[in-house]
Amino acid sequence: MRSGLLALGAAGILLISAFLSSGQAVAAGARFVSGQGQSLPSLYVATHEATDLGPVPAAMSVHFTLTFKIRNSAALQSVLSSGGHVSPATWNVTYGPDPTGVDAMLRTLARDGLKGQWAPGDQVLSVTGPSAAAERFLHLDLRRFVLDGHTRFYAPRTAPVVPASISGQVVAVAGLDDYPGGIVAAIPTADVGVTPDLITKFYDMTPLRKAGLNGSGMTVIFPEYAMPAVSVLDKYASKFGLPPFDVTVHSDSARWGEPGPPTGDVADEAAMDLEIVHGLAPDAKEIVYEGGDAQLPQMFQTMFQQNPGAVMSSSITGGGWCEADPNARAFSIAANTVFEQAAAEGFSIYWASGDRGAYACTQDGEAATQDKLSIWTGSDSPYVTSVGGSTIFAAANGGYYKESAWGEPIESWGGGGGTSAFFPQPSYQVAPGLAAGSLTGRGTPDVVCDADEVSGWDIFIPTSQGPQEVAGGGTSAAAPCWAAVTALIDEDLKSQGLSEVGFANPPLYLFSQDPVGMPAEPFHHVTSGSNLHFLATAGWNSATGLGSPDVAHLADDFEWYERTKG
Repeated sequence: MRSGLLALGAAGILLISAFLSSGQAVAAGARFVSGQGQSLPSLYVATHEATDLGPVPAAMSVHFTLTFKIRNSAALQSVLSSGGHVSPATWNVTYGPDPTGVDAMLRTLARDGLKGQWAPGDQVLSVTGPSAAAERFLHLDLRRFVLDGHTRFYAPRTAPVVPASISGQVVAVAGLDDYPGGIVAAIPTADVGVTPDLITKFYDMTPLRKAGLNGSGMTVIFPEYAMPAVSVLDKYASKFGLPPFDVTVHSDSARWGEPGPPTGDVADEAAMDLEIVHGLAPDAKEIVYEGGDAQLPQMFQTMFQQNPGAVMSSSITGGGWCEADPNARAFSIAANTVFEQAAAEGFSIYWASGDRGAYACTQDGEAATQDKLSIWTGSDSPYVTSVGGSTIFAAANGGYYKESAWGEPIESWGGGGGTSAFFPQPSYQVAPGLAAGSLTGRGTPDVVCDADEVSGWDIFIPTSQGPQEVAGGGTSAAAPCWAAVTALIDEDLKSQGLSEVGFANPPLYLFSQDPVGMPAEPFHHVTSGSNLHFLATAGWNSATGLGSPDVAHLADDFEWYERTKG
């Protein structure tokens, strides 16, 4: 502790090579007591297994989005890799879409009977119109399907092809279906889990809390598919002697789809996300954006626009796909473009790496197999901090003893991790055991936090009988853990007139290299266990990344970084 404070795509493509569902209501595999939920195959599998009921009505309204490529990308990479930020105004002028080109695109859409919505700086343009017009514009055939006799949806059988006149501006097409997706089945656990006080002590947050840091003035934003009743959150706050939740919920069914009901797996997920952040940073404001068959990149864009400087915690497995799924690439590119803008504008984004270890494509009821090595979309973006999972072992006094990579071979559960097939290893991703250019793609995870339900979190979830206390786990718990940690550190930095954490990856990887002058070791290095394939080893690895946080030390290091960076 110092000074009385704490130690603390290629552009120009004509054929968009994959399309994505707007309806994959999938969490990153939150694991808790629940007998609810369903498990549906990916959209690609569903359209090949379902019964084709014929074309959709020509006048039916459909919604899709077009994602623009980023201008001056090389210059932006230089800014981001050095830990720099840009203002929204600078983004609009230098890196965002050229308004002249967008106006031409809007006229092209209008000529084809479609209506586009766009604001300066947006990387995503929203399009609505009759299905017949969308089919002509994107050269595809929208069909109606029924899966297993009861799940009805519409979707295209082939990838969209954008007109040549705009292909140089567009990197991904999103939407074009209302497939409900699959809800990841929850796994029962035996005992109520660890408390906020224990996690605070275990990860060395106590010096921050004693210094009066509690998340005050900070905002954490969450993309969710449903919200639990307020009574569930009240029960959690009451049990642990916490102040009432400060939660705001935004819905927009026309753009993001209808949210799910207040009970069920996705509502359980939201309860855990909000409760973990509240338990560790109880005065932080929490804002939820909820949808159903969500146009996710568009929802993300809105979240960032409306909440400057917020920390994002996401436990949804973006689009519901592993990278090996034929539909995955378009979502990854679209989301990554929005995340790149957010990182440049100073957002911290924590994304759950998934709960199938190195085998993200594994479905419920399957054993993990060698030929399904893959990682989750969303977490694969170089502009988010991918959060994997660990099993924690507390000392007798509740302090840190050790951790292991989370991996359960029999059940085929474990912290997500591996190498992206879509994005190259970013220039900042250099650490002990990880040289520049040593990976074939962006490596995940970046960091870990407690995720094993054996050492799971004491939370309350909604049921038809009211709030139920359970032990929650999965990387869906690990991502909000890191978001809460960042809210505390941001509060400390702001109190000293320093810039907040923002895009966390460049400094985190710098810290791992033990630069001269850095005050303290910020990570607990996790070097035992595996995530079903990759071993936890010294240095960065695909099971546990850089490790878990020693929060007091990490806060001191961010103070030093902000005072000394060029």
